[in-house]
Amino acid sequence: MTLSSRSLPEIVTRSQPSLAETDGQSKNTRVFEKPRHRQLAARARAYGGRIGKRIGVMLTAAALLSVMLIPLHESANIGMYDYGTMKFDWTTDPSAWLKPADPAYSDYNVLLDGHAHTTLSDGRLTPEQLVEYAIAQGFNALVVTDHNTVAGGLQAERYARKKYAGRFVVIPGMEYSNCRVHMNLIDINATVAGSSNGGAYPSDDEIQRVIAHTHAQGGLAIINHIPWSTRILERLGHARLPGHPSVKALVDWGIDGFEVINQATFDMPTLQFMRAHNSSHLLFMTGSDVHAPGKAYAWTVLKAPVFTKEAIMNEIRAGRTSYLFDPTGNRAGELPTYSPRYLALAPLAGAAEYIASFYDRYSGQYSFHGTHCQRDIVDVHSRSIGYLVMYIITAAVLTELARVLCQQIRFCVVRWWIKRRSNSTVAEPAQPV
Repeated sequence: MTLSSRSLPEIVTRSQPSLAETDGQSKNTRVFEKPRHRQLAARARAYGGRIGKRIGVMLTAAALLSVMLIPLHESANIGMYDYGTMKFDWTTDPSAWLKPADPAYSDYNVLLDGHAHTTLSDGRLTPEQLVEYAIAQGFNALVVTDHNTVAGGLQAERYARKKYAGRFVVIPGMEYSNCRVHMNLIDINATVAGSSNGGAYPSDDEIQRVIAHTHAQGGLAIINHIPWSTRILERLGHARLPGHPSVKALVDWGIDGFEVINQATFDMPTLQFMRAHNSSHLLFMTGSDVHAPGKAYAWTVLKAPVFTKEAIMNEIRAGRTSYLFDPTGNRAGELPTYSPRYLALAPLAGAAEYIASFYDRYSGQYSFHGTHCQRDIVDVHSRSIGYLVMYIITAAVLTELARVLCQQIRFCVVRWWIKRRSNSTVAEPAQPV
């Protein structure tokens, strides 16, 4: 059987929606097509249903993805770098380009870092790695001051005594940390804990009690990075450490000294206060405050008669110290490599960052007591979310229109092909029987 040229209209006619009614007397069937506007309305409803389903699926997927990825963003740390494999086989000699602020200390024999952290609090280097890193940065003495624990300092001291006896000295300490003050307690062998009701917001009496307990252990109490602590967080409208005591109050409470250089920040107002009030009994320190490998900016220098922890501490207590300072920092050594965990989570982290662009969360300073020093502020960008919904709807509509267009093109091609085959069949000469 061959297709005639009349076959195509019959095929097309049967594909259209129709309504059949039967005449019982004549037994003839009459076929009525639906009005054109009803056909268009039915097709519009079908298209609208498909588009609605697609939009619903896309919005649901976006909501589920947000619920899954926002916690990844809020965790704040997925371990981008692998610090465990770092080897500090390079050295820095700050004396090659720096001189002490006080020329009387030009013959110094101790270069001390007075503030450093390990993995026993929020640092990235183990106590053993921190010792190796300090040596690479040109230090030969180190005060380890993990937040609210002396454990990292004791572990680093054991390592240095075993591997670098007579060449590198570790002084155990801790950074007493809360929402009022960050204070280094150095040359102690046991953690000085605040009272159970002190917590994140210790009273004036509580801070004085901690200073007294430090002195009872033979240690020193040094106030850290006042500019960092008292800086106003603009979005929150409060200082990073609310209620930070004044320099004068701290001196009255028996503080031993101040950290006048923290990383690349020089605390000139505090140093001027010490000089203006003839506070000869107050000592000053510098600290890298290292949490992860980077540049070194300052070295506390002093002259110890013998290279021991006791001799170094005697010089510090006497205030016989100076410093080297370079606000640009030295050239960083080895850079860490990306961790396998980060590479595995990086695509999700990128998506999480995009989702997090629809809101801002200001948590303030961590208290190191399980809370934050300021009340959380969450600012949701509702207009951006509205635009995202609009983009999703637009994408769904365009996808549906593209699908319909492709179907129409396909239908036209098939119809053309059928018509061409029909014409070629009719044109063929009759074969003799």
